Amino acid sequence: MLARIADGASLAVISREAGLHKDWLSRHLADVDPAAADAARQLRADRTDARWVPVLSGLGFADVASYLRERHLMRHWSVNAIATEIGFSNHTVNAAFRRHGLAQVSHASKRHAARRRADRVAQALGYPSVADYISRRRTHGWTWKAIAAESGQPESWLRRHAKEPRGALVAAGRQVDG
Repeated sequence: MLARIADGASLAVISREAGLHKDWLSRHLADVDPAAADAARQLRADRTDARWVPVLSGLGFADVASYLRERHLMRHWSVNAIATEIGFSNHTVNAAFRRHGLAQVSHASKRHAARRRADRVAQALGYPSVADYISRRRTHGWTWKAIAAESGQPESWLRRHAKEPRGALVAAGRQVDG
């Protein structure tokens, strides 16, 4: 069976050749022969990744998983940015994430930029987080307008960051509301 898969035959073709329903092997191979199922999965992944190799080698990557980790998880590129760079569809990139067991971050670049902005604002104000800064100001009776003026950030942005779990707004045992 593994030789047939290596030759390019799908599990559906092998199932039909054995006189079984076309989806039988796909459904039951892991129960019948777990080692063969793992080997078949790896062979299919290798064959699918083969079309990535020429593109990735030109970018200095040896395999798909390391490329996806570097671009998405370390550099915070979106799936669409990755797809554009390599010339594949975003569906192909999404399938590669699943095939290699990598978690995707929705809106990776925007969320990373938002975290960096919040970290810069907190650092400039001398606090570990924006939520800590807001909590301190609110417990001292500052209005949202005064906090916005001091921090240089919009009130709506500050209110969103006040709800972070790192800096819960609690004063005298009760939740402080805007």
